[in-house]
Amino acid sequence: MKKIILILLIFLLLTSSILAKATFAKNIYGLHLTQTEDIQKAAPIINSSQGDWGWVTITIRLDQLNYNQWQDFFNQCRRLHLIPLVRLATKLEGNSWLKPTEQNIIDFSVFLNSLNWPTDQKHIILFNEVNRGDEWGQDPNPQDYANISTFASQHFKKLNPNFTILTAGLDLAAPHKPPNYFGADLYYQEILKYKPDFFNYIDGLSSHSYPNHGFVGKPTDTGRHSIKGYRWELDYLKSLGISKNLPVFITETGWPHREGVTLNNSFYTTNTAADFLVKAYNIWQQDEQVMAVTPFIFNYPHQPFDHFSWLNNQEKLFPAYNQFIDIPKEKNIPTQLNDFEIKNINLPIIIFPDHQYTAKLYLKNTGQAIWGKVETTFCLDPQSTQNVVLSQICTNSNVYTEPGHSQQIEFTFTISTEPKLPKTLIGWQEIDRYFEIKPIIESIAVYRPESTLFQKIKDYLSNLF
Repeated sequence: MKKIILILLIFLLLTSSILAKATFAKNIYGLHLTQTEDIQKAAPIINSSQGDWGWVTITIRLDQLNYNQWQDFFNQCRRLHLIPLVRLATKLEGNSWLKPTEQNIIDFSVFLNSLNWPTDQKHIILFNEVNRGDEWGQDPNPQDYANISTFASQHFKKLNPNFTILTAGLDLAAPHKPPNYFGADLYYQEILKYKPDFFNYIDGLSSHSYPNHGFVGKPTDTGRHSIKGYRWELDYLKSLGISKNLPVFITETGWPHREGVTLNNSFYTTNTAADFLVKAYNIWQQDEQVMAVTPFIFNYPHQPFDHFSWLNNQEKLFPAYNQFIDIPKEKNIPTQLNDFEIKNINLPIIIFPDHQYTAKLYLKNTGQAIWGKVETTFCLDPQSTQNVVLSQICTNSNVYTEPGHSQQIEFTFTISTEPKLPKTLIGWQEIDRYFEIKPIIESIAVYRPESTLFQKIKDYLSNLF
């Protein structure tokens, strides 16, 4: 008996260990982009070594609300399996970014809600390093930020509850010297003193966990000015009474390298910078609260960020970053809305009872998922009146169908003479529409499909006579 109990305990321990590892598996790898055009080059780097559905952080400005540009970007994210983290920005005035107004938030939310995102969750980062004067209208006021953030959260979620609202990543190295800088600890204090329920409106923490000071820290460093700065933030918020388990998105981090427009020997070489980043990812990967890490910055080989750029001035990847490519990665499986509607159905003009017919319909993809072999395939079961034998309809795995496009699907049906019903209807589950097949001459049970054109002719003749 004792042996049986011991074997069961070992089995349970092994099972729980396997389940924990399965639950913990996630792809945190990503990159920070400066422009939508870089996505094609960045995707194979992000999703390298078996990785899938990695992350991209990108900024959208008030003067960039171009529907075609951003829908094309989201479409490419969908095709390339990338999850976007979209950071809001206003406009530069002089040397600082304007403070956002409520009208700005309304404009952002309406525009971003009009787009078909690649995943169900729509991640929004509420601005950038707002504890700096040059990022917040020369007045890094925590009360202002608290007000605009709660307004933004309410407004975005009113339009769509799937918007995921993330805080601005703070400059954790900033000293407390108002009005130019506001220390991160005091900034959090003032927000919660003014609005204690602030984090009820927030779904996650965006963090700028750089290896400071001077970007020359080591991967093993800890604390506020390290690659684990986000952990300092979480612990500090906990000390202020925040018990919410906030997922963390490290949207800026990384080591600058010496190579740039001019050589800067105060930084590490690209080899060391890339090596440190690989070591840092091994640390971040072990933290269950870290959802994504997008190092700053993929393509900016010009001042002032040339030393952070992964691409050189020829837009070629520095060879050292192949270390990042070689890291084995996991696969994220984000939720996607799969929706559809029948745009058209082609039935025979005359239908005789007890005969099987083959017909066609056009199913439009109105969701977020792509239909195809390596993407999404599905079948819909028939839903019709008792006198109809109807086949299910299935998407063709060999036909690649993006949202906004339709796929032709064949199906079969037979109408029987019994039982006699007041209406003959065909349809499929999850489609809120039935198609009626009406008898032409009920005594001999010959049918015709429902037709708008036929009905118009009939109505016209009825009115005429």
